[in-house]
Amino acid sequence: MTTMRRKLILINGVYGVPEHFDTLREALAPDVDTEVFGFRREGAPDPVGPGGFATMVSRLEEAIERATVQGEAPAVLGFSLGATLALEHALAHPGRAQALILINPLGRFGLEPLQASTLPALWTWQGRWTNPAITARVVHRVAWVKRSLFHADAPLETIERGVRAASRLSHADVTYQLAHLSLPAPRDYRGSLREVPRRARLMIAASRDDQVVPPRHSAWLAAAMPEATALPPFEGGHAFFQHDARALARVVREFLGADAGPGANGT
Repeated sequence: MTTMRRKLILINGVYGVPEHFDTLREALAPDVDTEVFGFRREGAPDPVGPGGFATMVSRLEEAIERATVQGEAPAVLGFSLGATLALEHALAHPGRAQALILINPLGRFGLEPLQASTLPALWTWQGRWTNPAITARVVHRVAWVKRSLFHADAPLETIERGVRAASRLSHADVTYQLAHLSLPAPRDYRGSLREVPRRARLMIAASRDDQVVPPRHSAWLAAAMPEATALPPFEGGHAFFQHDARALARVVREFLGADAGPGANGT
């Protein structure tokens, strides 16, 4: 198979910063050009209602426009809440992105009672750790926490690097990200989702031990979009690719290399 050079926009989730994609970007280079689209407040009010993603959708569309060269639009990889944004953009601008890759996507089909009840408290919590080194050590020593957040084999260095990067995120940005988690889904969300993989190639992947956005979210979305490519779960937790991005980079590169552009799925 001939691999073509591709442009890929990466979107972070809650507490996400560009540095969290560093190992993935390195693993994708040089045949995939990447840039990170930040989920930031930038003066916007908290989102409200089913159309609450509109501000971020508009910003992402501008980023896609800037990255489009000679009519060749970039692909989009969304992680966690970033995957939800990628889907919302696809619903608003069908087929605009060349392809969509959703990693541990949050499905807007209803929050469990525990998640919903903790959201208001999360909004008021200061979005930074006073001592990232101690936080990293705690995560590293508690096996199930390390496994669910990163990977069972993740070294302390990887965890501390991720925590330190996240700790630099402003409280305003964290609360803005969190405010999107409880937004209601648009009317006929399931019916609209069916059309997404008919306009652009779509791949969905979860990680086996993720307790932040459990694999059932990916399974629900895959069932709602049966024409999408659904991968077997990756090993590890929510941010598994911060430990070793090679497995994810391999399937991303293959997926993008096989892409023949708009209309490749026969529509």
